[in-house]
Amino acid sequence: MLYLTTNLPHYVPRKSLYQNMLQLLTLLAVITSVVFFGHLVPVEAKALLCSVSLSIKEILLFTMPFVIFALIFSSVNNLKQSAVKFILLIIVVIFLSNLVSCLIAYSVGHFILQNTCSIQDIKYKETIAPLWSFKLPLLLSNFHALAYGFLSSIAVSVLLPKKSKELSRKMLDLTLFFLKTFLTPVIPIFVLGLVLKMQHDQVLSVIFKDSSIIFIIITSVTYLYIFLLYGAANSFKITSWITNISNMIPAFITAMGTMSSSATMPLTLEGSKKNVKQPEVASSIIPITASFHLVGDCFFIVILSTMITSSYALSTTDYITFLLYFLLFKFAIVAVPAGGIVVMLPILEKYLKFSPEMLSLITALYVVFDPIITSANVMGNGAFTIMFTKLYGKLK
Repeated sequence: MLYLTTNLPHYVPRKSLYQNMLQLLTLLAVITSVVFFGHLVPVEAKALLCSVSLSIKEILLFTMPFVIFALIFSSVNNLKQSAVKFILLIIVVIFLSNLVSCLIAYSVGHFILQNTCSIQDIKYKETIAPLWSFKLPLLLSNFHALAYGFLSSIAVSVLLPKKSKELSRKMLDLTLFFLKTFLTPVIPIFVLGLVLKMQHDQVLSVIFKDSSIIFIIITSVTYLYIFLLYGAANSFKITSWITNISNMIPAFITAMGTMSSSATMPLTLEGSKKNVKQPEVASSIIPITASFHLVGDCFFIVILSTMITSSYALSTTDYITFLLYFLLFKFAIVAVPAGGIVVMLPILEKYLKFSPEMLSLITALYVVFDPIITSANVMGNGAFTIMFTKLYGKLK
């Protein structure tokens, strides 16, 4: 039996826990500094840094489908017939897993509405405009990148069997070089510009002063769900349950610091390999789940959207339609900072009747809590890998 494999840690130097903590502390220092001293920064400087952040975001959105293409191409390079079944099965299971997360999140959102204040009490008005408009065309969606990477890898493996491995290795080296040398270093700059903008728009103080209990509840429920997923994956055996979570701590810390499931992928894979009996299967799962299986996004976006629309008379059909498109658009999300909410803005506007102010509000809230959301995504992918590996072992 030949599995899809990328062997990412072989190509990427392993970061120490100290380096991951330093990345996280840098991000926290940036946010804390803006909260306490952001008012001392001139408006012109804030507008400049905000413009830089938006430009970085455009570059990330443009390049990430190619990253996914390269990772999937490498994964299926040694393809056999069973890989087709593997890909189809994992897409179906990811869809069902995201569906369960969304339904639980929807229920939690209504519970919060009945027992706390509405998030609509947060008023958010944009007061800083970017100095320039920088837009790159979206040449390829994430889902299309996955499909094309899968199909082209099959074609190259059949037509050029001797050269396919070398091509795959070079593509993977280039992709991981990009993630390491560009994506990770620019994250603090990206966050600085957006947080300065939110500080100037006075949304940060309102969030932390008036709505902190709401976000404590959302965070607690999200991580409780993930904790139970690890328990279920280990038949609730305490020792293996704790061990599996411990193996994912380096990935968890890195996700908090980078706010990107893609940048965290090597450590996610490393931790997941320790948690399964068939590590070669984990090498196939992680590149796919990094962009498409997003527990944190399911909980935060669904709960926040439910609360923001609390005063609107939306029918059950409206919510069902929204959830359906939400789940489908999951396969078009880019695993970069704020990528999860950017893809969802059109369906929030169309199916939940979000106004421009509401779209700005949920985007601001998402960015503030993106470290928590991304770390939840990564931890959820670790639990998913354990459960899917066991399922695939029974079905193969």
